[in-house]
Amino acid sequence: MEWNWLTIAVAGVFLLGFLIGIYRGAIRIAVSLATTILTIVIVVAASPYVSSAIEKHTPIDEMIKSQVTNTMAKAAASQLTGGSDDNDSTGISAESVRKALKAAGISEEELQSYGVSVDDIVNGKITGEQLAQYGISSSILDGVNNDEVSEEVKNAIEGADIPRDLQVAAIEKADLPAVFKTQLSTNNNSEIYSQLGVQTFAQYVGEFLSKLIIHIIAFLGTFLIVTIILRAIVFALDIVAELPVLGFINRLAGGVVGLGCALIIVWVAFIIITMLYMTSIGKEAYELIQNNDIIKMIYDYNPIMQLAVKF
Repeated sequence: MEWNWLTIAVAGVFLLGFLIGIYRGAIRIAVSLATTILTIVIVVAASPYVSSAIEKHTPIDEMIKSQVTNTMAKAAASQLTGGSDDNDSTGISAESVRKALKAAGISEEELQSYGVSVDDIVNGKITGEQLAQYGISSSILDGVNNDEVSEEVKNAIEGADIPRDLQVAAIEKADLPAVFKTQLSTNNNSEIYSQLGVQTFAQYVGEFLSKLIIHIIAFLGTFLIVTIILRAIVFALDIVAELPVLGFINRLAGGVVGLGCALIIVWVAFIIITMLYMTSIGKEAYELIQNNDIIKMIYDYNPIMQLAVKF
């Protein structure tokens, strides 16, 4: 097993949980586990109401829809145009580079005189800053190297009746966590379309993912608040201090229960990592999870995640 910062962090959580369990004993640590389970039950019941409040009183859903629409529009546009290898490296095509050069009054021959080809730009070997060193304005690539999809493309795809096979391909190609792709594929049917009040695939993706992400945010936020409240109650009542610490068997059992508590912490942390997927640290952590068989198994078999994505 390859060791990296994520592997060390996960192993550290399990080790700490085991040691705390041994120190406190099974009876005392069981109170913590029971409190955590009660927290999850309350969170599952309260999350739909919190989610509805977030949608009603904040602009988060529109922000998410905009980001999701852009992500899926790029994936769908790639599939509709054939998804050629020309744009695999940078997200731009050779043709779009040629058009940008032509608009700037620069021929391919002039570009080649500097030892630079269109393929070099497409494959990301040459940046706008490097072009500037040759006296070519770095701004000529702004239009083709922009991560945003034009509003015209977004609107066209949002209203388009995309064939089923291209829908599947667009979901697979989208830069999203696997759990989101699975949810999108599983719920891509007429019944869900009707429930969401949408008619096209693009509308479904935007509406479904915005609700899914908001529900996860509500789940995590409620989990944090309820955890603080219940822990404060347990601490205030001094329940744990009144419980006895027995012999070796009790402490060993406490270590096992401590591992269970640690597992819940790791599961919650993995949900947070999934939500941070679009950030550099989140994507790095997610990729590290996918590259480690043991940690990936813990990630894939995460019942708390399954509760968080149900709405």
